Amino acid sequence: MNTKHSKKGHLEAAASHHEQAARHHREASRHFEDGRDFAHAAHQAMLAHGHTLHAIDQAHDAGAHSTNTSSITPPSTGAGVTAADVAKLHAAAVELHTQAAQHMRHAVKLFDQDRSAVSHDAQLALSLALRALSHGNEAARLFVKLAASGPS
Repeated sequence: MNTKHSKKGHLEAAASHHEQAARHHREASRHFEDGRDFAHAAHQAMLAHGHTLHAIDQAHDAGAHSTNTSSITPPSTGAGVTAADVAKLHAAAVELHTQAAQHMRHAVKLFDQDRSAVSHDAQLALSLALRALSHGNEAARLFVKLAASGPS
């Protein structure tokens, strides 16, 4: 496989991982919103996290490097952490992954016509992925805090 095909393949793989991460974050969010089966919600969150890391790796392998991308940490909640707080963070991650996947899919469509647009879309997707990763990390931190506080 030549370099051109492998870069396009990495973009496609990144989009797929974003879609899978969004699906797992959505499931985690639903479980936290319902206040049930936190173990399954945490499992879904871990799967989302893994897909997020794979998406970021694939974007890097495709050449999407963004030097001006900062990891934006969502505002932390105070002492009274609820499952709804965790659900909101997962829901935000869903939106970010959905947008990232759309940018990656757009980059794949433009791959043979406009390399500048491909690079722009891939960098936007990478930025969104890092924000989603940050939301997922904060959700995990709050879940640990929620679990440590015991049942309400």
